[in-house]
Amino acid sequence: MAKLILSQASQKGIQGARKGKLKTGKKYEELVKEADNRIEENHYRYANAYKKAEKYLAR
Repeated sequence: MAKLILSQASQKGIQGARKGKLKTGKKYEELVKEADNRIEENHYRYANAYKKAEKYLAR
């Protein structure tokens, strides 16, 4: 069985480090919302294309 050699930081964490939450601005939130909307629109478009292709192949 192999023995793993781990650093002290990997065992106990980095001393003095704080956990925090990433702060995002309004512009970032707007871009994320716009991207999500575009993705959703494309999902519908692809679904319709697959339905049309299924009907075409069924002929």
